Amino acid sequence: MTQVAQNASFHRLTIAAIIGSLENLGKILTKAEAHARANKIEPDVLLSARLYPDMFSLIQQLQYALYLPMDFAQHFADAPPPRVGYEEATFEDVHASLKLADAYLKAIPVARLADRAERVVPTFFDSTRGLSAENYAAIIVMPDFYFHLTIAYAILRHNGVPLGKSDLIGKYKSVPLK
Repeated sequence: MTQVAQNASFHRLTIAAIIGSLENLGKILTKAEAHARANKIEPDVLLSARLYPDMFSLIQQLQYALYLPMDFAQHFADAPPPRVGYEEATFEDVHASLKLADAYLKAIPVARLADRAERVVPTFFDSTRGLSAENYAAIIVMPDFYFHLTIAYAILRHNGVPLGKSDLIGKYKSVPLK
């Protein structure tokens, strides 16, 4: 694999994938807000909803979905990450954090990911332990990020928000098979 292809591949499978998923999340939340208004549901009811009593609420799932990419991306960025994924309490807060996260992620140079793929970075849950950035992304960050996105989707779906798989996955370009 050429260096250019390697740069683009690691970026596409991490930063670009996260950007697309966060954009989809913003659209999902807009649908959730419309559903709440149409059905006279207080937004706090949705934001505090859980799939099971010992699981995180929707707002906590959203906070983690925001925090994880920032923690990962800071190892490739020129500036510290915006403080997102901590104090969001409303849909408006989450939308504002999504915008900050989007701008931060889009500012990361593609080539920087491959340049730092082997750099050992601390894990977000134990700063005394680390993995190469590439392994950290593959083993922890991306699975955990998608877990929290999926649970947020499931909480909204469980509460009647009319969502489908395409809301979570988003639009994609396919090519005809020969």
